[in-house]
Amino acid sequence: MAKQKSKMAKAKLSDEAREAKERVEAHPMAVPFLWLGRKSVQDNFIFLPLIGLIITIVLGLVFPPEHEAPWDFFASWAVIGFCAYSAVVFSAEPLFKLLARDENYYGEGSDNG
Repeated sequence: MAKQKSKMAKAKLSDEAREAKERVEAHPMAVPFLWLGRKSVQDNFIFLPLIGLIITIVLGLVFPPEHEAPWDFFASWAVIGFCAYSAVVFSAEPLFKLLARDENYYGEGSDNG
């Protein structure tokens, strides 16, 4: 039991040391956002758009539109927004591959500037 506590204490110290090193090396404007790099935040990020979807559905029920569009159905704006958001997220990798350039694309040490 003591051995397991010792391992957990060492792991916590190494995490704290890593976070301290990141804080020192990070740009001052980036320091408030370092919490976004935590594994738990990345794993649970999917709940943010799902909560937004639920809020949008509830708002649509509370404030129904005055003039319905032909594509309106229950929670249509929430579903359309979620699909648009998903399309943007899923298009990030193909767009990166399409638009990415080599590191030396603009040339290094060139005085043609």
